[in-house]
Amino acid sequence: MKATTTTTNQPPRLSFSNVGVRFGSTLALDGIDLDIPAGQIVGLLGHNGAGKSTLLNVATGAISATSGTLALDGEAVPPRATPGDVAELGVAVIHQEPALAGNLSILDNLFLGRQVGLSRAERAKRAVDALSTVGGAHLSVHTPVGALSLGERQLVDLARGLLRGDMRVLLLDEPTAALGEAETRALHALIRDLAAKGTAIVYVSHRLPDIVDVCERIVVLRGGALVMDATTEGMSVAELSQALAPGVQRESGWAPTVGEARLAVRAAGSELSFRDGEIVGLYGMAAGEQFHLLDALFGLRDGVDAELSGSRYRAARPGQAIAQGVHLVPADRETDGLVGGLSGKDNTYLPWFAKGWRSRGKINVAYESIRQTLNVHGPDGDAPIMSFSGGNRQKHLLARWMFPVAPRVLLLAQPTQGVDVGAKLDIRIALRALADTGVCIVVASAETDEIASMCDRSYVLAHGASREIHRSGRYEADLLETLLDLTPAGDLHS
Repeated sequence: MKATTTTTNQPPRLSFSNVGVRFGSTLALDGIDLDIPAGQIVGLLGHNGAGKSTLLNVATGAISATSGTLALDGEAVPPRATPGDVAELGVAVIHQEPALAGNLSILDNLFLGRQVGLSRAERAKRAVDALSTVGGAHLSVHTPVGALSLGERQLVDLARGLLRGDMRVLLLDEPTAALGEAETRALHALIRDLAAKGTAIVYVSHRLPDIVDVCERIVVLRGGALVMDATTEGMSVAELSQALAPGVQRESGWAPTVGEARLAVRAAGSELSFRDGEIVGLYGMAAGEQFHLLDALFGLRDGVDAELSGSRYRAARPGQAIAQGVHLVPADRETDGLVGGLSGKDNTYLPWFAKGWRSRGKINVAYESIRQTLNVHGPDGDAPIMSFSGGNRQKHLLARWMFPVAPRVLLLAQPTQGVDVGAKLDIRIALRALADTGVCIVVASAETDEIASMCDRSYVLAHGASREIHRSGRYEADLLETLLDLTPAGDLHS
């Protein structure tokens, strides 16, 4: 499927022709045909695992296509071109967290690994010019990168791409996930300016309002296939949600056994209620208000107004939350959850050694039961946690907060992100079983399919407002449409 939005006779700036990528028995991309002309900004959407990252990796040379060809301005890119080769051809990529050396200056980062034969003064002049072009004229090239904000680091990454030569293609992977509103506006202005100069831009994001704001065309991948390619002008929310969440997601007869109200939170202009035996979703934009609320409930930030079992709930730090039975499974298991130098078993019981879990015999027996419950695969529990696969590491983190000491309220931030299909199913089954014992479970996510796969009902949080969504045959589509409805930039209402 292709959408032609240019009438010139010039070849497309970036072209994928029947591109397929296979990892063993998994087909990650299935015959993608996609042309992007110079000067066009294209939004690339799809759930986790849809093939977005694989497509970008093909475009940058990080992955070689199993079949098909990639071309720039009509010239085929060599099949075995390295990322450095592709960058020299004018393809730049900006990741959510730019890969820069924090202890080096901006200048040193811009020329790191490049033998350019220039004096330091000449490099500094070129660096200043490149930074000015991408909106970073206010930055000193002698500033350590570690002292910069995320938005400023992205400007440095853009300038680095410019210094390689003509930036013919710019690929952006979740560029605004951790940016504020002002930084996002500035980035979008820069993107429009680069497009006006002829750069073809591919913009990957889960923040639909950002896609709508800056992109003139939207491409949707699902299951490695291209399922939608259309201009944003005149596109309705219903059309977009149908492409991202097709058909009937699940029958509405989902009936958990619900107990008493366990947690009540006053946030986003209303009271949010969470009951025992129920899994409730908090859905919003990437890095959005739903995650801030979980952090506040766990004592990681101020500002929560809540009641637990009818009494006022306060948690100034995580230890106070844990003491009241409120447990959190963080989104970043490697940075905020697991301890790489410890075994799988010790990672599971780490917070509970002072809570009666001191006997190695008792731990060994309970750990084996946990492995069966969560269907953990891999080495035995005494092996280092990093020797387990990503999905099995995630199961260890879940186990820590689910089993040694039972929670009254279990908070989870994107618990199935970045794990394979089998692990996702195991996690959903375990969470449902825990809810059936009467535990109150809250899942925060920026992915509609994650919310729809496990939650009995949900709250959509955006721009200081909230709206409750109950299960129906359009559950996933309702989440998407409600998010755009609550967002000022989301003016695509059908």
